[in-house]
Amino acid sequence: MVCNGLQLRAIMASEREKPRIIAFEVTRRCRFQCKHCRANAVPACAGMTEREELTTKQCKRILASIAKFSGTASGKKKTKSKAGKPIIIMTGGEPMERSDIYELIRYGRDLGLRMVMATCGYLIDDESIAKLKKAGVQALSFSLDGCSAETHDRFRQAEGAFDAVIRAAEIARRAGMRFQINTTICKINIDEVAGIIELAKRLGAYCFDAFILVPTGRGEKIADEILDPLRYEVLLNELLGLKLESAIELRVTCGPQFARVCKQARVKKLIGSVSGCMGGRGFGFISYQGDVQTCGFLDISAGNLIENGFNFRKIWLGSEFLKEVRDVSGYKGKCGTCEYVGVCGGCRARAYAMSSDYLGADPVCKFVKREASCSGGGLHRDE
Repeated sequence: MVCNGLQLRAIMASEREKPRIIAFEVTRRCRFQCKHCRANAVPACAGMTEREELTTKQCKRILASIAKFSGTASGKKKTKSKAGKPIIIMTGGEPMERSDIYELIRYGRDLGLRMVMATCGYLIDDESIAKLKKAGVQALSFSLDGCSAETHDRFRQAEGAFDAVIRAAEIARRAGMRFQINTTICKINIDEVAGIIELAKRLGAYCFDAFILVPTGRGEKIADEILDPLRYEVLLNELLGLKLESAIELRVTCGPQFARVCKQARVKKLIGSVSGCMGGRGFGFISYQGDVQTCGFLDISAGNLIENGFNFRKIWLGSEFLKEVRDVSGYKGKCGTCEYVGVCGGCRARAYAMSSDYLGADPVCKFVKREASCSGGGLHRDE
């Protein structure tokens, strides 16, 4: 078949917009009651109805739809190349609370998807880590919100949470399983960031991922713990310094302004390319009810997979909401006038959580453009 110009451009646009990473919320069950939990997780002993947790069959159909869109599977055949194979983050809640988690991971792996998992660690032991490796998990992420039991357990509202995640990380290292450490940063633990990174290195993590607090879910109750814009700007520059000096990889999630800070540093030949907000572009999220979202923090559905015949392509490419989020020319406030909007994008979830407008300005950012003047203009940070 010969494609005309319009068809070719449509195919090229489709390829550009394929997500590289998709987080799949397979449950909202969890034994912890973390202060910042965007999922507002429910006790692990709670019974799940059909609309509160997807069935094994529904999860498999969702994974198959993603694989079909990404080009990793055609019928029962798999592509050999890693190109186009998205990373699927099995998340929750605590995904290990699902009895079929190994089956789902194996199914995704057999479709050619790259399967990883985000876990609190309390169900990780030598037996479960061996099963995860056999099923096809390529990496894990452990949440660590303090460099001491006092801070972490207070954050997680669960005594013993710190010991559990440290033990899980040590088990993963012994088993040869790659893992990263995720930390949600706010006023509660801002002074422990450097210590957490050092602990992550000692544990054997290959990466430290700093999540900037978005006050959604249970996190609405600690909205006052969000860093003020000045402290946030200082943190971004501190993280840049740590990224340049650290022996492990350092990433920032829900802090797209880090891309702008790195862009400014790259002018000085200090660092390579860092992505801003990927939500709705290179990153997607599927909720526990099958809703496709830009991310787990922006609780707006682009379309429900069950209601749309498990057609991920249709929702991802056809949603007017996603098209609106991808079009930075429609952003408002300081984000709309910022010359770095195409690099950073601002956090749409934080804008929505704090102003009810997902196209509005990200409230934690203080960077503004200085008006041109006879003295040369330039850029500054709003005082």
